[in-house]
Amino acid sequence: MEKGLKNMPKTITQRDMVLHHLKYVGTLTRAQAMSIYGIVELPARIVELKKLGYKITSTKGKSANIFGTVTYNIYKLEE
Repeated sequence: MEKGLKNMPKTITQRDMVLHHLKYVGTLTRAQAMSIYGIVELPARIVELKKLGYKITSTKGKSANIFGTVTYNIYKLEE
């Protein structure tokens, strides 16, 4: 089982999944959100959490694929 899924209630919103992951696992990318939780629009969930008062920052990550270099956001909850 993925680390982010441990001890999570059975009925939970996508926003709660993201918050739980950021609190107990650490950083989260859009690709991770999709593969682990099935969340397609991670940026929308981040905006919702920020509106609720959570301080979430992002840094840019880079990786190479067959098309060249891609950049992506890495989200982190600040304490």
